[in-house]
Amino acid sequence: MVAAAAAGELRQADAVPRPAGTIRSEKQGNGLAAPIPATPGAESRRCHCDDDGDGGGVDDSSDQSPYKLFVFGDSFADAGNALKGRLGLNTRGWYEPCGVSDARHGGKPTGRCSDGMVQSDFVAKILGHKEAPPAERVRRHDGVDLSPGINFADAGAGVLLGWNLDTQIDVFRRLLRHKIVDDKDLSQSVALVAISAGVDYSDVPSDPADLDQYILNVTDGIVDGVRQLQDLGVNDLLVNLLPPIGCTPWNTRAYNYTECVRDSITGLHNKHLKHKLGDDDSVLLLDLDTVFKGIVTPKTEKLFYHRHTPCCESADEEGFCGQVDGDGNKQYTLCDGPDDYFYWDNTNPTQAGWKAVMEQLEGSIKDFLGS
Repeated sequence: MVAAAAAGELRQADAVPRPAGTIRSEKQGNGLAAPIPATPGAESRRCHCDDDGDGGGVDDSSDQSPYKLFVFGDSFADAGNALKGRLGLNTRGWYEPCGVSDARHGGKPTGRCSDGMVQSDFVAKILGHKEAPPAERVRRHDGVDLSPGINFADAGAGVLLGWNLDTQIDVFRRLLRHKIVDDKDLSQSVALVAISAGVDYSDVPSDPADLDQYILNVTDGIVDGVRQLQDLGVNDLLVNLLPPIGCTPWNTRAYNYTECVRDSITGLHNKHLKHKLGDDDSVLLLDLDTVFKGIVTPKTEKLFYHRHTPCCESADEEGFCGQVDGDGNKQYTLCDGPDDYFYWDNTNPTQAGWKAVMEQLEGSIKDFLGS
């Protein structure tokens, strides 16, 4: 973890490695999913998360989707792969208050780093499923249905750190080799590659030239992961661009959650990915940078009353949501209404936040898949 930045400068993401937004969007000619601005009126886009009884909002009419969804990534997509060990930063998704808004799972923690559903759940809904496919960790458990696909994402993952993208793809490759995932399952497959919570940028070189090379290495790793999945037979890939790191509560806390801070990482990271993947017809880049900024930076027509302040705020700036002391006393404060907050914790959106984001990307995803 790096020390707090000087005024107006960027702190890095709040993650450490694990040991060894219906608003119409269009796919542009460069393979980028960019939202069309919404008609003013925040209330129509608010997450009435109990409306369909499962934390939804994106169309959830059936679970007879023709698409298999394979999920790779970090806390934006993890739906239970991180082991439920001792309470810590990367296991917090298994502990209260995570899951408090998740009506589908009884308001209980499920390994998701949010108050409810995360990005992979909303992508699954867009594809016609009820929620993200099962975590790979539980695939051997009785009653687990792998027909919707498999989720390999892990809350502590990055490209270079943690249970990383390459490792997740290696597990996928092994399942293919052993026919646990059949080749025919890939004929109508979609992969979500969600390396976007900023784990790789938790500590970066201070020299600009070294930083540029480091970012290039991270994006090269994402591109290599995409190429591996294509070689394995995955037809269509949704790949996250990096959201604005400078707008996360981790960085805005020093300024009383009032403004985003300068961020040279996000723009360069996304520039590299657009250059390397933007012309690939089998890849849709999900522009989280534009969508997140469109939600948290406007001075008027606020979608969320709290745009930078997290619903679950750690008492210590180096702490995490759900942290307790040796006596079990809470070392965090929890808001009364998560639907009024875009961010759940230092880096991850609330369920309502994810719903708003994915509603803005739903149209371009459907256009990309021809559905």
